[in-house]
Amino acid sequence: MPRYSARWLVSFFLLCFFIVEGALPDFTVKIPMRDGFELNTDLYFPSKETSQSQRMYPCILLRSPSGRHGAWESFYDLAQLGYVIAVQETRSVSDKEGKTLPFLSDGWGERQDGYDTIEWLAKSPYTNGKVGTWGASAMGITQHLLAPSRPPHLVCQYILVAAPSLYHHAIFPGGRLLKNQTEWWLRYYAHDPGILHDISQRSQYDCFWEQMDATKLAKQVNVPAMHIAGWYDTFLTGSIEGFMTRQLQGGPQARGRQKLVIGPWTHFWPLTQQLGDFQVPASGVNIPFDISPQRWFAHYLGGIDNGVEQLPAVIYYVMGPFDGSPSTGNVWKTAEQWPIPSTPVSYYLTPTKTLSPSLPDSSSFTYSYDPNHPIPTLGGHNLFLPSGPVDQGPIEMREDLCVFSSAPMDEDVEITGTPSVTLWVASQGRETDIIVHLTDRYPDGRSILVGEGMRRVEWTLSEHGQKQVQISLNPTSLVFAKGHAIGVSVSSSSFPRYEKSHPFSAHCPRIENTIFFGRETPSRLQLPVIQRSDP
Repeated sequence: MPRYSARWLVSFFLLCFFIVEGALPDFTVKIPMRDGFELNTDLYFPSKETSQSQRMYPCILLRSPSGRHGAWESFYDLAQLGYVIAVQETRSVSDKEGKTLPFLSDGWGERQDGYDTIEWLAKSPYTNGKVGTWGASAMGITQHLLAPSRPPHLVCQYILVAAPSLYHHAIFPGGRLLKNQTEWWLRYYAHDPGILHDISQRSQYDCFWEQMDATKLAKQVNVPAMHIAGWYDTFLTGSIEGFMTRQLQGGPQARGRQKLVIGPWTHFWPLTQQLGDFQVPASGVNIPFDISPQRWFAHYLGGIDNGVEQLPAVIYYVMGPFDGSPSTGNVWKTAEQWPIPSTPVSYYLTPTKTLSPSLPDSSSFTYSYDPNHPIPTLGGHNLFLPSGPVDQGPIEMREDLCVFSSAPMDEDVEITGTPSVTLWVASQGRETDIIVHLTDRYPDGRSILVGEGMRRVEWTLSEHGQKQVQISLNPTSLVFAKGHAIGVSVSSSSFPRYEKSHPFSAHCPRIENTIFFGRETPSRLQLPVIQRSDP
């Protein structure tokens, strides 16, 4: 089975995240939008030695909220294969005062900048009418948003580490503001502080957020796409949901023609090989299939029958112990669907702080939350904060965080899918946050973060007492190796990843939250276990 180098990803991410000196474009055009606004777009052509006289080429478009200037050398080889590369700055770049929220004009609403750009390029004298899009992170978000507008000349997309819904995957997952990520992101793309204030007040999903949620209109998408994600990327859940909604609900040219690749990576891999407290495993560096943009665009834009459509629908890496201990993990696998067929296995939380396959007697446990002394964020699925599998030991000693642990595994246990936690809780406050961490507890005592999830919980005036709360954690694929244990922690803060809740006044902020156990209130962890007999 061929192994494909990550070199092209390194080159691409240099363009996405770093402004450096690069070659000058062949020329810059101002592409008019339907409201008369013009977007600066740099065009790069194959060299004279490569190009053929009087021949027009297919176009690869990158729409960037961070501007047009980047490491053009990263794309030189691709252009020489016979493409026009168009790099466009989106509307917010032109707003020098930083008062324009990125992405508002990139979708299917009154303004459709992505649609207008593709159709202009397709009908221009510079291309042969075929346009594909490419981009990571913010440039992947612009791809998600333009797809439902259904430009007739859009042929395919190549989307890396990107969110199709800004509300659910980037700003308010679980209903609480992703504080650090949103603040730093808006400082970069929309530096007016008023934008941050307005966004932070929109904690409820409504029609404002619907205009930036492409999953709702997956049936209107009609192109094949490659979706690349990392198990510790901040947009992991979005990448999977973007793939699934198109794969199952998309138009005739989209449904069943999506590809999903998930590796043991953070958002900035492969610029860095650091993976939390560890390094990316050697087996996770190279993908055992050629999923390169060169191959993707050669087929869909160049018409070359190179077998790319026969790639497995899902290519994913099953993680194992990051310290190199032996296990059945740290391998690549494939599937024809997501989620992978699995068996739900429950572990019940108990008042003795264990995870048990059996229901415990009815009981409860109370812990405190004080926004003046929040629990610090240690690793996880972050963008600007340190990310990846990080030892949670330094915070698990705190009294305001409840830790539950299973017995050590008698054999390797693989989970692949979306773990979930169901808790029965009560609170002194009118609202609180429930934050859950899933960890791999190593024999040497380390508690390595696997996944996380949160839910903002509110009680109305007519409500009181216990409430059932269901929390989906980040999808994952991991082998809990023999001798390792499963850990779950429950708290009400992870700062500065999430904004702090303020249930009482600043003079009396501390509250008590209670978790209930037992047959009537079965608080539990549910894992998607891959049985040995499962495909």
